[in-house]
Amino acid sequence: MARATPQPQAQATIVPKAAPAAGDTCQSGKDLMVCADESNLLICDRNEWAQYSKCTLGTVCSNGFCVYPGSNDKSSASPASAGGGGNAVASSMSPKQGQSSSSPRSKASSASGSAKPTSATAATSSAAQPSAAPSSSAGGGNDTSTGGGGGDNFGITCDKFNKAVSAASSAIGNNYPAPSSSQCNSFLKGMKSAGSIASSREAAMFLANILWESDGLRAKEEYDCVSMPDWCAQNYKTPQDVPGQTYWGRGYIQLTWYYNYLGASNGLYGDDRLTKNAAEVAQNEDLAWNVSFWFWKANVRSDPGVQAGNFGSSVNKINGALECRGSAQDKAKKRYAMYTAVLPIFSPGETPKETGCYN
Repeated sequence: MARATPQPQAQATIVPKAAPAAGDTCQSGKDLMVCADESNLLICDRNEWAQYSKCTLGTVCSNGFCVYPGSNDKSSASPASAGGGGNAVASSMSPKQGQSSSSPRSKASSASGSAKPTSATAATSSAAQPSAAPSSSAGGGNDTSTGGGGGDNFGITCDKFNKAVSAASSAIGNNYPAPSSSQCNSFLKGMKSAGSIASSREAAMFLANILWESDGLRAKEEYDCVSMPDWCAQNYKTPQDVPGQTYWGRGYIQLTWYYNYLGASNGLYGDDRLTKNAAEVAQNEDLAWNVSFWFWKANVRSDPGVQAGNFGSSVNKINGALECRGSAQDKAKKRYAMYTAVLPIFSPGETPKETGCYN
């Protein structure tokens, strides 16, 4: 009997599971962070994968972390800026009460990734030229050239502050609690000394962004890191960390990563004290505001668009990759809605400008 000619055997092809992309579905509470590719981290935010950040130069994304090649532990490296100019703050709270924040981070509230120039650049700049601890005379207090006028905090009082928080809350259909007197006093105290805010218009821009970043001043610490401290401690780990310290999102703008704590510490005090007591940022009311003012001063207010009164430019500096050019433009529009509610209270007669982000 003739033998049949052997037929070549088809080789089975193993198709690797495709990496998720921004916009793909995920399961909040179960899925955390993944690598979209060697450079990009995604985070599961409200059952949807969203861009978190890019890994900094010299690191690669592996198993949901930015790591230094050859390292045995998953030491997360600092993500590059997600914003147009510098928020590796990127706020990281993923509020679970009321409105959700802009940046993912179930991670975060504003990728923050909190975020990020890049945040590392900002921190280096601050460290290179440390300033003394803030004094009441620091900052452009009486500059009236950028709208709103100077004077004693531009006429902003605790009554106006409270009304602004309430109006901003109503503008997005939320129900923020009334701020405390200590929150108002710390805001007024640090506005010029720590933030160099130079007009009532700029103060309105700052407050609208901070209200969004902090879930209506309810979060001085990243929500998920309170409930999952071990995960956050690993996720924000870098080789530079001080032993025993964690650098997850704290303060009203959700300061994150060692290099941002160092930059804020140098900028506010001229030393590295905040890297040695990171938890204080969430525990001290003045400090929770002052690190936020520092970030604004170091990364946001110098932008020409911000100086021109374009609110979108401030969002671009804080979280531009996600909210201006990414999938979360609805968040930027809510920020703007809050700004249009705060501005008439802080700076009557001023016309809000939306440009600089998604338009």
